[in-house]
Amino acid sequence: MTRIVYKTKDYIVVFKPAGTPSQSDKSGDSDAMTQAQDLLKAAGERDELYLIHRLDRVVGGLLVFARNKKYAALLSSLVSEHNFTKEYLAVVEGELSDGSFVDYIYKDAALSKAFIAKKERAGVKRAELDYRVLDCVEVKGRRISLVKVRLKTGRFHQIRVQFASRGASLLGDKKYGNKDFTSRFPALFASRLAFETQGNKTDLSILPDLDNYPWSLFSKEKYEEKE
Repeated sequence: MTRIVYKTKDYIVVFKPAGTPSQSDKSGDSDAMTQAQDLLKAAGERDELYLIHRLDRVVGGLLVFARNKKYAALLSSLVSEHNFTKEYLAVVEGELSDGSFVDYIYKDAALSKAFIAKKERAGVKRAELDYRVLDCVEVKGRRISLVKVRLKTGRFHQIRVQFASRGASLLGDKKYGNKDFTSRFPALFASRLAFETQGNKTDLSILPDLDNYPWSLFSKEKYEEKE
C-alpha cells in the first residue's frame, strides 16, 4: 500500500508500490493518489491533492502530490524547468561504465511503448539522462549492473527504452525485451526526490526492498555509497 513519507501543509511525498497506478485510470484499480487521500482523511486532514508527476504503474518509489493549487503550479513549474531532481535505481543486463544517454524518443500510444528515433521530428522528443554504476555482479554467467540514474528529461518509458536500446535492458522488463522472468516488475525504483520551494529544501531518499530479487543481488553498502 501507498504510505506517506513526508508531509507539509503544501505537499506530501509518498511511497508508491510497483503495480499501483499513480492516479485513477480505466483499470479501476486502487491508485496512489486515492490511497494517500484516504490516509489524510483518516488523520483528520484535508484530502485535496494534485498530481505533479507520474511513475509508471510497474515502477515503485517516491511520488509527490501538491495539497493546494498554489503549490501545484509551483511544483509543476519546477518539473517543467528541470529544477526538480529525480533519481532512480535500476538493475540492468551487462557491465557498464558511468555515462550519459541522449536520444530522440517516440511514444506509440497504441502499443503503450516508446521507441528510439533517428532524428527529431513531429511527435519525437529529446531524452537525456546521466547514470553511475554502483556495482556489477555475475549471475549464472551473466554480468548484471546496479546503476543510479538521474533524469534530465522526463519522457515516457525513458529509462527503460534508453537502456534497452543499448543492450542493457532492465531485469524483468519484458516489454523491452528482457528475458529474466524471475522479477515480477521491471527493476526500476524512484529512489530520490529533491527540490526547493520558497527557500525550503526537500531532499528525500528511500531504498527498494533489498530482500527482493533482483535488488538482493547487491549488498546494502553499494546502495548507500556517496557520490
